[in-house]
Amino acid sequence: MSACGMSKPAVAMAVFLPMLAAAAANEHQVLVPRVVVVTAFPPELARWKARLPLDDELPFPGGAGLQSLAWNGSLQVLAMVTGMSSKNASLSVTALGYDPRFDLTAATWLLAGIAGVDPMFGTVGGVAWMQRLVDGTVAKYLNEKDMPQDWETGWIPTNRDRPYGLPPQSPGARAGSVKLLAPSLVQWAHSITQFLKLPDLEEFQRVRRHYAPCCAAAAQAPSVEMGDLLATDVFWTGPTQASWARNWTSYWLPAGGDVWDRKGVFAMSAMEDFATAEAIDALHRSGRSRGLEALLVLRAASNFVQPWPGHSTGASMDFFLEPACEAAFLVGSEVVQKLVPAGAPRSSQAIDIDV
Repeated sequence: MSACGMSKPAVAMAVFLPMLAAAAANEHQVLVPRVVVVTAFPPELARWKARLPLDDELPFPGGAGLQSLAWNGSLQVLAMVTGMSSKNASLSVTALGYDPRFDLTAATWLLAGIAGVDPMFGTVGGVAWMQRLVDGTVAKYLNEKDMPQDWETGWIPTNRDRPYGLPPQSPGARAGSVKLLAPSLVQWAHSITQFLKLPDLEEFQRVRRHYAPCCAAAAQAPSVEMGDLLATDVFWTGPTQASWARNWTSYWLPAGGDVWDRKGVFAMSAMEDFATAEAIDALHRSGRSRGLEALLVLRAASNFVQPWPGHSTGASMDFFLEPACEAAFLVGSEVVQKLVPAGAPRSSQAIDIDV
């Protein structure tokens, strides 16, 4: 027996058990992100990891992107790769929402990635904060060879028997195909980024000169705008599909039909946005997120959705992956810096965007 009346094994256990308990508590410590950055594939995440920075890697076996999560405890920023497509986006966001390591009930979500831009709306290298997300995947389809001659497209709403069919969709029907993002949050993000100077590469200038005769917006230098997004799991291009995207967007977003109180304007095309919003909405219903009131969607234009007049749709389209990822980071990180705790270290790369 020791001087205090305890055996050596008892003394050892008395020392070891508190250490074990502390280790277990640390292992199961719940992280509370201020911001969750959502990307679809590794190039979109790379700048966030290197320059915010997000130095800590956390395993994420439940995610479809087969990538670790990236974390910065001082900033309280978590970032993820969902994997491309709506299927992978919804699976990964849901898996994160139910991961016991995280409490996401206070988090603002930022989906930041690349997209195709409508030359009637903007230009390559430009970015847009999305106001509304429209589902372009759930539809009926007739091949143009089989559809009536007076139809302009074979894409039909599932509850109609012709394209853009009447009567207009009810608010309840629109709710299944449209996700409304919070005007106050989107307009705030736009207000603090709209005057940022974005990189304007010689390659951008070369391409957009071809669009000047038909599309004034495409001929302008890159800028920060607001618009509406159409989400599909199909990589599409060409004037026929672009015309469908514009009409489909305006059909589902009639003037005065929602809190944005304006007719839809197709801005960009991407895959994961609608599904990400649906997953976050579902997490809200289960008490695990703040829902769509805490979702921002930022897309940077890597390419036009149709070639310039006279240029073949089948020809190789100009695709600016890295410059678009750069623009998404530069604008998105400006907003993230406003959302992180006061006094947290700031990334100089994230603030100095005049490049």
